Amino acid sequence: PLFFKKKKKFAVLMEIKKDQIPRGFPTIDMGPQLKVVERTRTATMLCAASGNPDPEITWFKDFLPVDTSNNNGRIKQLRSGALQIELSEESDQGKYECVATNSAGTRYSAPANLYVRVRRVPPRFSIPPTNHEIMPGGSVNITCVAVGSPMPYVKWMLGAEDLTPEDDMPIGRNVLELNDVRQSANYTCVAMSTLGVIEAIAQITVKALPKPPGTPVVTESTATSITLTWDSGNPEPVSYYIIQHKPKNSEEPYKEIDGVATTRYSVAGLSPYSEYEFRVVAVNNIGRGPPSEPVSTRTSEQAPSSAPRNVQARMLSSTTILVQWEEPEEPNGQIQGYRVYYTMDPTQHVNSWMKHNVADSHITTIGNLVPQKTYSVKVLAFTSVGDGPLTSDIQVITQTGVPGQPLNFKAEPESETSILLSWTPPRSDTISSYELIYKDGEHGEEQRVSTEPATSYRLQGLRPNSLYLFRLAARSPQGLGASTAEISARTMQSKPSAPPQDISCTSPSSTSILVSWKPPPVEKQNGIITEYSIKYIGIDGEDVKPHEILGISSDSTQYLLEQLEKWTEYRISVTAHTDVGPGPESLAVLIRTDEDVPSGPPRKVEVEAVNSTAVKVSWRSPVPSKQHGQIRGYQVHYVRMENGEPKGQPMLKDVMLADAQEMIISGLQPETTYSFTVTAYTTKGDGARSKPKLISTTGAVPGKPRLVISHTQMNTALIQWHPPLDTFGPLQGYRLKFGRKDMDTFTTMEFSENEDHFTATDIHKGASYVFRLSARNKVGFGEEMVKEISVPEEAPSGFPQNLHSESSTSTSVQLTWQMPLLAERNGIITKYTILYRDINVAYQPVELPVVPADTTMTLSGLKPDTTYDVKVRAHTSKGPGPYSPSVQFRTLPVDQVFAKNFHVKAVMKTSVLLSWEIPENYNSALPFKILYDDGKMVVEVDGRATQKLITNLKPETSYSFVLTNRGNSAGGLQHRVTAKTAPDVLRTKPVFIGKTNLDGMITVELPEVPSNENIKGYYIVIVPLKRSRGKFIKPWESPDEMELDEVLYIARKRRSIRLGREVELKPYIAAHFEVLPTEFTLGDKKHYGGFENKQLQSGQEYVFFVLAVMEHSESLCCDPSQITCCYLRSLTQVLSHEFHSSIFLNVFKKKSSSFALERAIESETCTATLFSYSHSLRTLSVNY
Repeated sequence: PLFFKKKKKFAVLMEIKKDQIPRGFPTIDMGPQLKVVERTRTATMLCAASGNPDPEITWFKDFLPVDTSNNNGRIKQLRSGALQIELSEESDQGKYECVATNSAGTRYSAPANLYVRVRRVPPRFSIPPTNHEIMPGGSVNITCVAVGSPMPYVKWMLGAEDLTPEDDMPIGRNVLELNDVRQSANYTCVAMSTLGVIEAIAQITVKALPKPPGTPVVTESTATSITLTWDSGNPEPVSYYIIQHKPKNSEEPYKEIDGVATTRYSVAGLSPYSEYEFRVVAVNNIGRGPPSEPVSTRTSEQAPSSAPRNVQARMLSSTTILVQWEEPEEPNGQIQGYRVYYTMDPTQHVNSWMKHNVADSHITTIGNLVPQKTYSVKVLAFTSVGDGPLTSDIQVITQTGVPGQPLNFKAEPESETSILLSWTPPRSDTISSYELIYKDGEHGEEQRVSTEPATSYRLQGLRPNSLYLFRLAARSPQGLGASTAEISARTMQSKPSAPPQDISCTSPSSTSILVSWKPPPVEKQNGIITEYSIKYIGIDGEDVKPHEILGISSDSTQYLLEQLEKWTEYRISVTAHTDVGPGPESLAVLIRTDEDVPSGPPRKVEVEAVNSTAVKVSWRSPVPSKQHGQIRGYQVHYVRMENGEPKGQPMLKDVMLADAQEMIISGLQPETTYSFTVTAYTTKGDGARSKPKLISTTGAVPGKPRLVISHTQMNTALIQWHPPLDTFGPLQGYRLKFGRKDMDTFTTMEFSENEDHFTATDIHKGASYVFRLSARNKVGFGEEMVKEISVPEEAPSGFPQNLHSESSTSTSVQLTWQMPLLAERNGIITKYTILYRDINVAYQPVELPVVPADTTMTLSGLKPDTTYDVKVRAHTSKGPGPYSPSVQFRTLPVDQVFAKNFHVKAVMKTSVLLSWEIPENYNSALPFKILYDDGKMVVEVDGRATQKLITNLKPETSYSFVLTNRGNSAGGLQHRVTAKTAPDVLRTKPVFIGKTNLDGMITVELPEVPSNENIKGYYIVIVPLKRSRGKFIKPWESPDEMELDEVLYIARKRRSIRLGREVELKPYIAAHFEVLPTEFTLGDKKHYGGFENKQLQSGQEYVFFVLAVMEHSESLCCDPSQITCCYLRSLTQVLSHEFHSSIFLNVFKKKSSSFALERAIESETCTATLFSYSHSLRTLSVNY
């Protein structure tokens, strides 16, 4: 290295060794490298240096410093020290050095060359000009783009004319704008650079209609075709030609033959020996040009293609006939003459017939015939080419005065059941009548009809769409003439008179039904089946609108109904159509679309942590419209969650019960979050899943404590325990539950974590006890340790309680008592002993055992009007207990009987109707008392009354009612019955739909009956309200207050057909249903289930009820003194505004006929519970 050191004004150059370089001298870490760059591109020369202090980097080019400040920023030095040259030019090429300088010295990098390469590419078209077709006077822009290096200049030329000014020639791209172009031309795009010149041509074609072709020339002619040739007459291309032709001198428009691609064409389908006019039109992509000059020519002759017309024959004498005719409609040339053929045997070939030629005449006579014979005659015309076809044969009888054949015999259908026949009378003497012979089809039986002499006849009473064959003959006084040739006609079509047959439906998928059928019977199609239609309607889906598929092909015998609702029942019918219209519908077929997976998830999914390792998942079934089948079960999917993300393998629990609505998921980890989803499945698979529900299990609870129970002799038990083995944290206490095993209520006590024993008192002898102990930590109580002990039995230490008399007669007393107190029973009561005696006889007590241990007993064989002393004791297996305190009862005198047959007549939701009977000799002035609610409530009743309505009771509550006389004392008279009030079942009411109309009808929406009730049927009951002082009065505000007799009267109304006219303003049953409809129209005068829905009277106000008959199997105990057997009936009614519901109970004697309700409920021996709601309504007068 060289080292420079300044000394005064001189520079000293010294060479030092590498190991003598001063510390911190600059070092080139990365120097510039050889680089080649295209002109206009960016070149970067890299350089990095280090030293102490950090050196400053500068650049040299060709040993001269690089100036980065005087080049508009094109050359700049980056912060890293690199030199960047943008838009490089040829002058940037050279040798570059990087120089690092600091206070320790200066170091140069090795030099590196930068080469700037100039790219040279001859010009080419990147977007060449395109051809255009325009309308005359149109405008167009032609674009031309060329590239190259250097970029070329672009100009437009038209022939030798420059269209782009020399001084304004663009580089690379040139757009030529052409306006109001009138003629086609070629425009040239020229691209030029120092490396060459290129050209491209754009054709601009001005569109124009073609000129008329040359006059066509006839080159060939036949009887039915003309061959034409013509000159195009157009220098421009022609797309195709149109040949126009028509009969000469005709006013009809030209017929056209389109799409002729050549200038020679043969026109076929022409009429023979006819003159035609032809012309040709040229067509290009603009349109069709004017036609050529026309040319006329005639087709060649041909044999006639039709027979002579209106051939007639009549007798001139018994051996000569006159035959005449008219020229054929299609002679196809010049008629040269006619040939007349005749014979007496028309079965022979025509060549065997006799022939008579006629030249240039339409009439001839034939003589020398055999009299009294029938001759067949045919005529043909001929031209120079040949013979035409023969006419149909006509018959003539060689008998003077007999008419010839009727002429122009035609048959035209008028309707599906009639055909109009018409004819021209033969040229004959007087015709007296015509004889028409016809038959139904080829094999039908011939029918004959004689008609008046006329020219037409309408034949009626025919079958639709049937072919009939006809012949007609004229009759004169001299005889019947020859009949016409047989003609046929078919009656018009009619609507089918029968539906399609064998309708069947299958469901290939959950959204489609394949309907199959067979056509109606042929004899009932009444025409050609043109199409079928299908009507269908969903019965239980969301879409209940009727649909109809029309235009099903008549060849089809099945059709696929698609886009239907899943798992929905449809009613489908098929109809056949003719051109006249549709026939009757087929019988409807019911079919349900196939099942599918549920599209809706289970609803109301809830999760609840049961303990540290179990979670309770509950749900409701999916919306019915989204179940799409029979739900077979549910799947609960769950997975462990960490930081909001699933962790581990998802798990699944399956419950294969359609009505399952909850599941306990066990085996989970404590204090862990889980995600739960529920899905329902059908036979087709799993449905949609519910939204995930997150739940965290609780912490672990303690295990079972260790428990020891010790029974003592002092009616106590010592309970001792020890902590559980697994506490999962500090214990916070214990909970003890204990009680008798045969009792529902347990005693619960809690203890601290330090307590370990407890002494339970009042432990009854002869009973089994259950002890449940659980420990508690911060999470909660753990699993219970359960222990049982049984205490040995002993004889009862207490006596039976509340000994009293239920009822009595002159010779018997019914006793009732209660068991000894629970603590004094000392075991299971096995029997009771009753000890009784006449109080007037001190030493003759009677002891009766009561086995099994019932708490009621009837003492019979007693003395009338006698007081007895009675006491009772209980027994266990260890022996008897003490007797109860004695109670005295008195039997009835022989000449007086207390009120009897005390029973429950009706039970409502908040009231009970009690009933009894009074003997004739009973003192009616003495009032009764009714005690209930354990004697807390007392009601006095007039001694002459036989029933009492007890109100203000609680729903679904058991009550005991005691009937006694006011002066009751020891041994007094009393009866006891029990009843349970009705439950509060329904809580909705009917809703009116609209108003009462002029016909006295109104529609109501009936309440929905709970699905868990077993309903046998429903009654609609209407109660007319009575008017008082101009106002309608409701007899009761609630059905609980309705008199039982009135309800029974309603039930008896079913016999009204036999009993005659009903009493005015009485309740009546309007309808009976097995299934309650959602809507019902009151007063429509129809019959429902044997009851008439009478028209509502204008201006009258009504209350109506819905009574539901409910299956039940409960029985009612009988009054032993009066009834040996009874049946239970119950009716429930609810008044709309009060939302009351109640149950009416009716007790029937075996032979009683007073309660005709049995007929209304059809003698069912089950319990019948009727639920209803009612509404008040009024039918209004005309001006409402």
